[in-house]
Amino acid sequence: MQQLRVVDIVAPGRAGLNREARSTLLNPSYATKNENWRIDESGMLANRKGQLLATTTPITGTPNVETLFEYRKADGTNEVIVGWDGGLANSILTPESNDVSGAVVVTNGTWWMQNFNDKCLAFQSGQKLAVYSGSTFATVVESGGTAPSSGIAACVYGRVYQVDDTDGANLKYSGLLDETDWNSASSGSIDFSNIWTRGQDRITAIAGFNGSLVVFGMDHVVFIVDGSGSELGLDPTTAYVADVINGTGCVDQQTVQIIGETDLVYLSPHGLQSLGRLIQEKSNPTRTLSKTIRTDILEDYRGSTAGTIRSSYNSDEGLYWISFPSRSKSYAFDMRYPYQDAIGDQLVPVFQWTLYPTALLARENGTVLQGGAGVVFTYSGNVDNGTNIELTYESGWLDLGEEFANRIKILKKLGAIVFSSFDGNIVMKWATDFETTFNQYTKQFIDDSAAPSEWGVAEWGLDEFGGGTASQRIYRTPARDTGQYFKIGLAASTDQAFQLQQLELVAKLGRLA
Repeated sequence: MQQLRVVDIVAPGRAGLNREARSTLLNPSYATKNENWRIDESGMLANRKGQLLATTTPITGTPNVETLFEYRKADGTNEVIVGWDGGLANSILTPESNDVSGAVVVTNGTWWMQNFNDKCLAFQSGQKLAVYSGSTFATVVESGGTAPSSGIAACVYGRVYQVDDTDGANLKYSGLLDETDWNSASSGSIDFSNIWTRGQDRITAIAGFNGSLVVFGMDHVVFIVDGSGSELGLDPTTAYVADVINGTGCVDQQTVQIIGETDLVYLSPHGLQSLGRLIQEKSNPTRTLSKTIRTDILEDYRGSTAGTIRSSYNSDEGLYWISFPSRSKSYAFDMRYPYQDAIGDQLVPVFQWTLYPTALLARENGTVLQGGAGVVFTYSGNVDNGTNIELTYESGWLDLGEEFANRIKILKKLGAIVFSSFDGNIVMKWATDFETTFNQYTKQFIDDSAAPSEWGVAEWGLDEFGGGTASQRIYRTPARDTGQYFKIGLAASTDQAFQLQQLELVAKLGRLA
């Protein structure tokens, strides 16, 4: 039997974070820690983008920017609306000097905004909707009836659908293309206390999806259709309940994002849920996209300050990003690479980030904006507002293959192939047999963007070569440890693009364990 075992892990961690199985043997496509990584265009782990300051004059007192919304006008132009405790503005450069709040109460900076009939409508609990059409926001003046007061609403199929705050179960809808009409033949309401099937619930989110009006409670998902296929998309006067899924729902309207034309993603009491998948598998609503981080993401939701969770979907990179500011973390789900796990559940790679914006907006032009303390950032570059991005990767527990799983192994070397021009340290780490402490070895790389390529500089039989604005660095380090199972890791602090292409573990085979 060959006494030296070499294990190459190509594209390590590509399946994303798996915290639920971190104490067991794991396929090397998973990581048990993957802070600040993403999958780049070549399908490899790479550093996420950073925070580039977009605001030139911060808001006085640096209150958190809590709302970012893109108002899309009929003439094809767009405005970004910025909200904070004390103001509403239409400029990310100088928010405070571009106030558009008008007479609307802006004590609370958290708004749910929607585009509707060439206007921006803003919803907040305890207030009637506010209307903006390019001048200043103004509280709606009804042409009939009384507009509801709540922060849960959707402007879809030509109407405003909004929850009445009084009991959380009465869904009111406006007249056609008229946010002022709440008392005519084309407006009305639906009492969901007659629809819930598992006791009483409260409406938590509303969305339009595939011609249906989808109404979420905490424990229900209700689909309302009209069956006519009309030009309006949905006629509420002939609408009926087509389906009710029990045992799951949505925890917060701010987590709902449309994914392309075929799916809708939101945070449920069981984790991140795909509505398309839920419809297919409604017999088991607990099967979620966040299965591998279920405990962590639910702890972050339950431990978050109410009303602070934010999300966005960047179609350019296929990333659904959910931020938990009061927990100082966020998660990025890469919707481009769905896969099935060993038991057939459909998942997507997920990464944990140390960015945790207080507001998020994926703009129509592909730019992603982030809210911060008195400022707005763009998601771009390779640093976080001038600070290096800290990358951390840890594999699961590895047995070096089924054939050798029952043997003791003597660790000899660790290696990594990275692609970058950064000037700094790479730390290689390893642990054995489910220990919680790591041994480590550090090597410094020098920025070689202006240096010639190096040949013949051998490290344990393998050359390091470079040159150009970025280079492939092949890094080997000696490692000394004995055990049956190994976990390996890598850490780097970088202000340049950084890609992890491959990891290598070399061990000598020993006796049977």
